[in-house]
Amino acid sequence: MASREVVNGPGSYKRILPFLPRRIRTRTYIMPTRFGTSFGLMCLVLFFLAVGYSNNLVYIFFFFLVSVAITGILITNRNVDSVELQALHGDELFVGEKNFLRAELKNTANGSSWDLSASLPKPQAVSNSIALSSQETAQVEIPFAPTQRGEVTLPRVVIQSTFPFGLLRAWKVYKKTPPFLVYPARVGDLKFPQKSVQGDEHLKSGLFRDHRPYQSSDPVARVDWKASARRQELLVKNYEENEKPSLYFSWDMTAGISDFEMRVSQLCLWIDEAEKQGHKYALLVGANKTAFSRGPLHRKSCLEILARLNAEDVV
Repeated sequence: MASREVVNGPGSYKRILPFLPRRIRTRTYIMPTRFGTSFGLMCLVLFFLAVGYSNNLVYIFFFFLVSVAITGILITNRNVDSVELQALHGDELFVGEKNFLRAELKNTANGSSWDLSASLPKPQAVSNSIALSSQETAQVEIPFAPTQRGEVTLPRVVIQSTFPFGLLRAWKVYKKTPPFLVYPARVGDLKFPQKSVQGDEHLKSGLFRDHRPYQSSDPVARVDWKASARRQELLVKNYEENEKPSLYFSWDMTAGISDFEMRVSQLCLWIDEAEKQGHKYALLVGANKTAFSRGPLHRKSCLEILARLNAEDVV
């Protein structure tokens, strides 16, 4: 963008430069590792030995080790300073399960960066190490085990490396990270409640095959009353395909559970199992009600309702 000149008065000009947004950089920190601290103490001992005994060979060895440490400071700092955190992604995150966050790292320098990793705060979870060539972008997976559901914001994400000698650790701290929606824990009874199975309009999913005698475990909706009247025996319809009845889950179905979070987790487990088994299902909690459906989007919608559910919503 070219600059332009503006006349302020007779014979005077003022140069107006185009606005160039300043790049906000994250500061790089560097400190010795445990191995680096031991290395420094060893160098200090060698220095006192060289002074005490006036030994030129020990002097040479001491200065060689010091030069290695100084070189390590420069390389380690430069190795991390050129790397930026571009984005942080999280797919499905459940309480109490081993999840992963994907950190997208980019090397903005002309040279390569080595032995890079990303980590979260305590309890510290460190990703696998990667190397980035010039201007390369790659992702690392950081283990993440949330302990609460709902909107979760990470206090910070750290990019770090001890390359090349392991004497020093350089790191960058990113505090402005996007919030993540964490779903409830998938725990509880896998068996669907008996009241969740819908009526006859949701049971007929296959072609009629034949009749069989009624059993106590059969739903009344499957009884063929006309055929039973002719045969003077209760008969139940059989279908060619496995039936997948639609399921209806409500907050009242968890009334037998005293703990609020366990009730939310039970509904979460039922939703997840219904999707895995191929049922159509609906959810009713408080003012939140969904239609009967199935698929990733419907499952996500139900899980989001449960993730954001508060005690006031179901009173």
